[in-house]
Amino acid sequence: MQNSFPDNSNERSLCEQRIAALKSILVSLYGTTGSFWNRFANVTTFEEINRISREVLIKAKDTVQRLGFELLYADTDSVFLKKGGAPISDFEYVRDVLANETGLPISITYYYKFLVLLPLEADEKIEALKHYFGITQNSEMITRGIEIRRHDSPNFIKQFQHELLYTLFDCKDSKEIFSKGYEDALLVVTRTIDKLMTGEVELKDLVVSKILGQGLEKYKALFPHVCAAIQLNNAGISLVRGDDVQYIYKDARNNDPLSRVIPVELIKGNEYNYDKEKYRDMLLEAAETVLGYFGFARTAVGDAPMKNKKWWQKFNEEKLKDRDTETI
Repeated sequence: MQNSFPDNSNERSLCEQRIAALKSILVSLYGTTGSFWNRFANVTTFEEINRISREVLIKAKDTVQRLGFELLYADTDSVFLKKGGAPISDFEYVRDVLANETGLPISITYYYKFLVLLPLEADEKIEALKHYFGITQNSEMITRGIEIRRHDSPNFIKQFQHELLYTLFDCKDSKEIFSKGYEDALLVVTRTIDKLMTGEVELKDLVVSKILGQGLEKYKALFPHVCAAIQLNNAGISLVRGDDVQYIYKDARNNDPLSRVIPVELIKGNEYNYDKEKYRDMLLEAAETVLGYFGFARTAVGDAPMKNKKWWQKFNEEKLKDRDTETI
């Protein structure tokens, strides 16, 4: 129903709200069906839900493969299919067959041009659940489980990763991504590091936001957002569970945890010295999320080996030239 209404319409907005509400209800119901603290719990019901779901998932897998498609990934509510050069009409046919054989309403949400399923940290051979990024045939960027989607990521990191993704995927095929796309993306990394280290990033784009999950007195560790909340509390600004704490890193390696960050509310003026090294580490981590599959490693900035050092060597050469010029 949602797809039948135009973007930004009241009807589409109501559909989105209803989808979110139904999903929350269903997820909550399923998760507590077999829980002992649910007075209506029934383990047999919980097992039956899983049995039906498993049968539907296996049927979907077998159907997709029988129709000549590669099943990249599947879970409780979606399947990712691949078939080189297949037009969208082929995927629509699979959709119709799946809907008929499973008895479930199915729609095509995205028709990807490129898609990267990120591996789990524990095992690089296993794709992580809801941890991927890609671009559709109409150039819409789709991301799940990476920094650009995280509430606590500074705008600077989100903007950087957004540019990095579009640069990487600005190619005609996957072969070009591994050459031109990757090289262009590395230039974005070096250019953004340069901007960060020369202090060109605005303070508002460096702000980290974290929600207090509990009262300050219940925390046993001095996490950065807890330290910021303590500083606010000492300044007469009380925070409670559920409040959003905003801060920037000013000296992340300081021995005193309370000196590592500073709340936005306590910053005087429009300028403040931020911890460039800390934000550089955050930037490199975001870069590795996107480019790690192609050989990039954040440790390459130091002495660790890297599959492709050409980009960093060029960067260092340019820095040395600039330093010599300034000396002269």
